[in-house]
Amino acid sequence: MDATHPEVQAHLTRVVKVMREEWGVELFKLDANYWGTLKGVRHQKGATGIEAYRLGMAAINEGAGDALVLGCNAPMWPSLGLVDAMRVSDDVERHVERFEQIAKETFYRSWQHQRLWLIDPDCATFTSLPNQGADRSAYEFHRNVLLAAGGLLLSGDPLPELTPFAEETLARLIARQHQTSRASVFSSLTLNHATLKLSEERRLHSLFHYNDVVSEYTLTTEFPSDWYDFWTGEKLNQEPAQIQIVPINQGLSSRAVVSIVHLPEA
Repeated sequence: MDATHPEVQAHLTRVVKVMREEWGVELFKLDANYWGTLKGVRHQKGATGIEAYRLGMAAINEGAGDALVLGCNAPMWPSLGLVDAMRVSDDVERHVERFEQIAKETFYRSWQHQRLWLIDPDCATFTSLPNQGADRSAYEFHRNVLLAAGGLLLSGDPLPELTPFAEETLARLIARQHQTSRASVFSSLTLNHATLKLSEERRLHSLFHYNDVVSEYTLTTEFPSDWYDFWTGEKLNQEPAQIQIVPINQGLSSRAVVSIVHLPEA
């Protein structure tokens, strides 16, 4: 369809409006949006692919009303102001190489979250399928990526077939979103250590290891703290300390640690 044509714009608005108001659709996931920018003969002479794309998206938004619009495989800068959320990574697949790829793509674009739009790191997948699966350590890496990222949290697993591990993970990720939907902030472009303020006393430290040569990470706080594994609740220190050494496995691996600071009395 030629989105520069007024009748096409009206058609797009009408179709989406029916889906929103009569069918009750609350989320429009628009995939392969970049097709709207491709060259072609257009009703509006001289219109560029970007102009045509934005006209079409504006028509969709008019019909969507207060529903959430998610752009996937979309041209990012041309989508400014026209989507509520943006996919920032490749499609998820249940294997370790894709989990690593999604992590880096998401983390490098996490600055966009709640500035340009909500970021979407693609679906949470923790249950293997007959033709696609990963081991436990890969799923643990993937859950820590989503824990650090914030953004949209959408399950890509068949819900009736969730494993206990997947159920518990989703519940904890949902609880994290209720507490704060902000993205963790990385200390450097190595993407090894990100922090997130959960409360005045609590900080989430997300550690990511991509075949690096180090075997441990050093975490610090301004005041003495207690340190806990986020997922198991295991206490990692005996006495409150400002420094905590966290060992990490070789290869692609990750840890999520919570520090609870002992604030000095006023």
